[in-house]
Amino acid sequence: MKAVNIILMISGIFILNGCIVPEPPAEPKPKINWDNVQSISSAISVEHNTQYKTTRIRGPNSASDILDTVMLRAWKSEEHGEITYQIYLVDYYHGDWHLYNKAEDAEGNQLSITLNSRDISSCDYATCSHYEHLVMDVSRKYLENNKMNGLVIRISGSGGEETFFISPAYIQAFLSVAK
Repeated sequence: MKAVNIILMISGIFILNGCIVPEPPAEPKPKINWDNVQSISSAISVEHNTQYKTTRIRGPNSASDILDTVMLRAWKSEEHGEITYQIYLVDYYHGDWHLYNKAEDAEGNQLSITLNSRDISSCDYATCSHYEHLVMDVSRKYLENNKMNGLVIRISGSGGEETFFISPAYIQAFLSVAK
């Protein structure tokens, strides 16, 4: 009798499993043309938070290295209409900590840099891989002044340095959305 109950239960599971309608596969995200302002604009996310009366605007990751992050982002206060702009970078590297604490653009302008976090990704017998998450507050005027030539940002610290690029098309697209 116990064997019959088990067989009936298993049969029921297979029968009911046939009633489940699988979800359709997610639509693939369209590939971004990094030279086209319209293509980049369509990849910028805008999220409204009704509780805090803010809007978050976040550009896509434009880093050439798949493990790094380079993006523009902004927050708009719906109550005051003020917008805060930021350059957000994540550098992934192997070896000793770079301990980034300085940022400057190609013109030699010092940018205010804030460490968001430092993380160890993985370690093996010889070395570790690290992530450093960095934020630079910038003004709209600063972005406007660099929308024709783009931005070259050099970050450095006691253990190393790295250079990132934000294209003119990316800056123009972001400014067209972040208003």
